[in-house]
Amino acid sequence: MTRMTATKTESQSLKKLNGLLPSPASPLQGRKAPPFVLPDNIICFSRHDTADLNHPPRSRMLHHRFVLMLALEAGATVRIDDHEVRLEEGQGLFVFPFQFHDFIGPETGKLDWLFITFDLPNDGSLAAMHYRAFAITPEMRRAAEELVVTYVTTRASGEANLVVALQLALLLMRIRQANPSGRRTAEPVSLSPGLATRVSRIAEATAQMPTAKEIAATLGISASHLRVRFRESCGVSLGKHLRRLRMEKARGLLRMSTRRVSEIAEVCGFSSVYTFSRAFRALYGVSPLEYRKGGSVRFQGSGL
Repeated sequence: MTRMTATKTESQSLKKLNGLLPSPASPLQGRKAPPFVLPDNIICFSRHDTADLNHPPRSRMLHHRFVLMLALEAGATVRIDDHEVRLEEGQGLFVFPFQFHDFIGPETGKLDWLFITFDLPNDGSLAAMHYRAFAITPEMRRAAEELVVTYVTTRASGEANLVVALQLALLLMRIRQANPSGRRTAEPVSLSPGLATRVSRIAEATAQMPTAKEIAATLGISASHLRVRFRESCGVSLGKHLRRLRMEKARGLLRMSTRRVSEIAEVCGFSSVYTFSRAFRALYGVSPLEYRKGGSVRFQGSGL
């Protein structure tokens, strides 16, 4: 009976709305959609305890895709590259492709955060969201609810995946509308997540940090071609990306291994322990030994 009443109310609402529709000026000329690319490779997951935020704990995470965090309950400080952003309850935050992020000193406690990771060409339409938390509006919340319902209740299939992509696109549109960044670039920048993922996997899988030439050889292309393709597809130079990787690898080894600092310097591709220590201090504000003993990093930004 309740369902019948709800259906009748919905029908009456649609009838009211139908009465507001004007007659078309032309039966053949309607509203044209702008160029549109759907998000892809979407993963939704949750975190319910602050202890689970830094996972895995050995180093900062580098994603080759977008990460959208929605703090539904409780807050924490998110460090993205060298920026610290406080994410309060009822706010959202983006981590963009090829940015490192972790969570600073979260105290043990309960929270309720929704994470959505996805691939999408970075066309500049979300530029206003760099390093900035935004309020979750009722429209965003409804769009997120519909997305999660579909994600949880449907099996992965072509049709279901399309619905999830459309619902995420709607959520992103709601965020852009509430946080306009001006005009988007004329042509979307191709993200090519496959290339970046392969490069990082090669770099992370080897005992010693490989050079650009060695990575290019593994991929079967020249080093110069790899550098050009990487910058075009990722918006950052290959050299800077590899320097980020080796510094974060060094951080993980300092905290999670008993290797000598000189060994870590060699493994991470530094010519000497002096060069490594100088680069580490320039970026993190502390020496490798100070960091190993529990010192906190203070990002200086000059090491990359």
